[in-house]
Amino acid sequence: MSDFANIFLALLLEATPFLLAGVIVSVVAGPAVERILASAAFRSPAASIAAGAGAGLILPMCDCGNRPLAHRLALAGRREFALAFLVAAPVINPIVIVTTWLAFRDAELVALRLGLTVLAAVAVALVVSRFRRDIALPLETEFPAEAGPRPPAGPAAWAPRVLEEFFELFQYLVIGAALAAAIQVFASQEDFLSASGVFLSIAALMFLAFLLSICSSVDAFVVAGLGGAIGLGPALAFLVFGPLVNLKSIPMYLRLFSGPAVAVLVVICAQVAFVGAAVAELRAW
Repeated sequence: MSDFANIFLALLLEATPFLLAGVIVSVVAGPAVERILASAAFRSPAASIAAGAGAGLILPMCDCGNRPLAHRLALAGRREFALAFLVAAPVINPIVIVTTWLAFRDAELVALRLGLTVLAAVAVALVVSRFRRDIALPLETEFPAEAGPRPPAGPAAWAPRVLEEFFELFQYLVIGAALAAAIQVFASQEDFLSASGVFLSIAALMFLAFLLSICSSVDAFVVAGLGGAIGLGPALAFLVFGPLVNLKSIPMYLRLFSGPAVAVLVVICAQVAFVGAAVAELRAW
């Protein structure tokens, strides 16, 4: 149980600051971001998706930190932008680009990781934004006209809203971290690394990335530490799929978005990661 407690606390301590930062950005800067997007008049879905996929370069957030802001933008009607940002930001940001380069010193692998992530973000935004059902489940109750005045806006309301959103999401982070810690303690990682065959190895490393739930800012060092135990394809699959879909993130996804939307997001990200990694491996890049 000591191993479980250590890993659980490590995952929680690693993710909590990013989650808090994301909530603060969502509450404080969210309205300003919404106004900027409105003034930019992204009437074209293609422009919204392109902007969302690249927004992580100026709003660098990990896979825990970007969800509150993506949720706020989805509620505000910026669905294409929000979905592309949700999927792309964990990888398309300066911190992850630099750490991936430092871990591998391989420009082709860095480019492949970025390219496949952008492809997944575009595909998710195009498909899920077309859902008739509302993809965003509100974090807070709407105030009807007869219920009296709305809560105050501006700095006076920031602290209670930050606390409310943070603790609302934190409980789902705890659930995900506990599941990931249990898997790391009780499952054998060697079974995934010893999978034979290109396609089975890629699928095994994707599943391992899902289970381990490592932050995107350090996962490249974990894969690089395996040395020659895995090929380019499985390593790429781990680096693309893990930050987008993992055991720690699924409970938070389900809190923020509808079940069908989360299912489609997972399937699309898995398909892009698997096919892209298989092509890269078979072409022996």
